[in-house]
Amino acid sequence: MLTWDDPEAVMNAAGALGSLAETGPSQQWLLQAPQADALVEKLTALLGSADEGTASNTALVLARIAGSQEGCGKLLGHPRSQHLLRQLIASLRAEGAGCSMNAAFTLGRLCDSDLGLRQLFALPEVSSMIHALVSMMASAEAGGSRNACFALSCLAANKEGHDHVLQSPALPRALDTLGRLLHAEEQENSWFAAMTMRVLASQPKGVMKLREHPELEHLLQEVAASETVGQELLEEVTGTLAKLQRLPKPPPPEAKVLDSGSIQVAWESFRPQSRLEVNYRLYEGGALLYRGPALSYAFAGSVPHQEYRFQLCLEVRGDRGPCSDATVLPGEEPVPSCPLDFRVTGRTATQLKLSWAPPAEPSGPVRHYAVYREEALVGSTPELSCVVGGLAPSASYRLSVCACTSKAQGEKATLLTKTMSPRGHAPERLTLVVLGRSEIFVTWDVPKAPLGRFFNYELCLNGEVVYLGTARSYMARRLRANTEYTCTVSALTSTGRCVSRPVTKRTPRDEYSDVSRCHHPSPGNMQPATASAPSETPEIPQEPGRGTGNAGESLRPSPARTPRAPLLLSGRARNSWEIKSRAKPAATPRRDPSLSCSGQPSQGTRAASP
Repeated sequence: MLTWDDPEAVMNAAGALGSLAETGPSQQWLLQAPQADALVEKLTALLGSADEGTASNTALVLARIAGSQEGCGKLLGHPRSQHLLRQLIASLRAEGAGCSMNAAFTLGRLCDSDLGLRQLFALPEVSSMIHALVSMMASAEAGGSRNACFALSCLAANKEGHDHVLQSPALPRALDTLGRLLHAEEQENSWFAAMTMRVLASQPKGVMKLREHPELEHLLQEVAASETVGQELLEEVTGTLAKLQRLPKPPPPEAKVLDSGSIQVAWESFRPQSRLEVNYRLYEGGALLYRGPALSYAFAGSVPHQEYRFQLCLEVRGDRGPCSDATVLPGEEPVPSCPLDFRVTGRTATQLKLSWAPPAEPSGPVRHYAVYREEALVGSTPELSCVVGGLAPSASYRLSVCACTSKAQGEKATLLTKTMSPRGHAPERLTLVVLGRSEIFVTWDVPKAPLGRFFNYELCLNGEVVYLGTARSYMARRLRANTEYTCTVSALTSTGRCVSRPVTKRTPRDEYSDVSRCHHPSPGNMQPATASAPSETPEIPQEPGRGTGNAGESLRPSPARTPRAPLLLSGRARNSWEIKSRAKPAATPRRDPSLSCSGQPSQGTRAASP
C-alpha cells in the first residue's frame, strides 16, 4: 500500500505501520520481517512526500523504530542510511509540525550512538541540521521545541558534536532561546532547556560561551531561587551553575627559605568543575612574579634581610579570581653565634652540671639559652648554667646549648661527656681483717664523689645490717669459725643509697671444736700433757679514738693437745688459753649464744677463748 498512487491509502498504511512500531512485540516482529529493508527504503522516500499527513506519519514510524536500540541499529545498518539521515535533516524544515518534531526525535536517537555520529559527521548537512534545530526551539510549538532540545543535546554530548554546535553561527540565537525557555509556562520545556545548557557546559569551551552570554547565568540563578521550581529542574540548573561558578579566592601560599638561601613559594592545587585549565599568578609586593600551571616557584633572594609579601591569584580563560591574603616572609634576622666556654663543671651518675659564657656576637638581647641532649630539647634557662638530670650511669651524651633572641635561635655549642659510675659515690677501700675465729675488724674510706647530703653508713654482713652510723670502722664479734662473711657498706645520702663493692673473708677453723668430747681418765691412766710453744697472736688494728683493751690484758697459748692423751681440765687451766689480769676482771654480762655485734669495740674485755 505504501507504493500505491492513492495518497490517502499511503497515509493510512504509514499510520498502521506507526501503530505496529509503537509496542515492543509488534516492533520486534516488524524489524524481523523479510521486507524490513525494503520498508525502511520506502519510508525514507516518503519523508519527502508533498502530502503533509503522509510525511508526518512516515516520520512517526521512523521515530518509533528509533525508540529502541535494535531499531537504531536497523536504520543505521541500512545500505542507504546516509540518504535516510539527509531526508531526516530536510524534514526538520517541513511545514507540518508533526513531521519536523518526529524527525528531530529520530535524529536525536541516532546521534546517541557512535555509528550514527560517524555517519552524521560525514555529511555536509550537519551545520544545516543545527540551524534547523535552533529554529525549531524558537517555534511556539512545545513538542517541537522539546524534541529540538533533545536532538541538540544528544549531538553536543559528543566532543566533536559539541564543537560543531559551538562553532555554529546559530549558537547565539540558541542561547537566547534556551534562556527564554527557562521561564516557560510548562516546566517540562524549562527542564529540556536546562538539560541542554548543562550538556553545553560539560566542556570547557561551552562554559566560556555560556559565561560570555550577558543574561544566562542570571536567569539560571533566578530559576534556582524560585520557590515553585521542581526538583528535576533544580538539579539541572544547579549543575549548570556549578560549572559556571567563578574562580574563588585561594588560600594564602606558603613561603620558606631553603638551605641554599633561595626562597620557595608553594600553593594548593585547584580544579574547577568547569574543567578549565587553571593558571596560577604569584605576586610579590604587587608585582607579577610567576604565571603558569605549576604549584610552586623558587627564586634567589636578592636583598638580605628583605621582607616579602606573596599573594596568589587563580586564572582561567575568560576569568580571573580575586587575590589571596598576603603571606609575609620576614627578612632573615642575624642569628647569635654559639655560646663560649661550654663545659661540664660537675657530674654524678645521673646528673651533669653545665656552664657556658655568652656568645661573642649575640645579635640582639639574648632572652634565654636552649639546652639539647642529642637532638631533643631538654629545657631553657636565662642563666649561664644548668643541671641536666635523668641520665644513666656510665653513659655518654652529646649536649648542646644555643642562645635565643626574640626572633632567631643561634648556633649551637656542642660537647661529648660521660656520667660517673655509681661506684664513685659509694664508700671506698672496704677492708676486712680477720682476728681469730670469731672477730673481723672492718674499715672503709669516704666516697670519692659524695652524692647529695650525707646521713649514715650502713654495714651489712651476709645481707644483714649490723651497723648504722657515721664512723668508718666496726668490730664484728661472736662470729662463727670457718665461715665466709661477705661485707658491703652503703653511704646513705639525700639522693639515695650507694653500695660499695662486696668483700668476702673466712674465719679460721676452730682447732678445739672437739674439746667437749674429752674424757676424765682414771688416776692410774692419767699422763701429763706436753706443753707446746706459744703461738703468735695477730695484731688488732686500733679503731679511731679507741684503745686496744684493758691494761695488762694478754693472751697466752695453751700447750698443744696430744691426740692419745685426754685433757684434764683443772682450775689452773694449764691446757687452755688463760687470761691473767692484775685487776679483778669485771663481770661479763650474759649474752645470747647467737652472733652479737656492736658499733664500737669493748674497752674493758677482750674476746674469751672457746
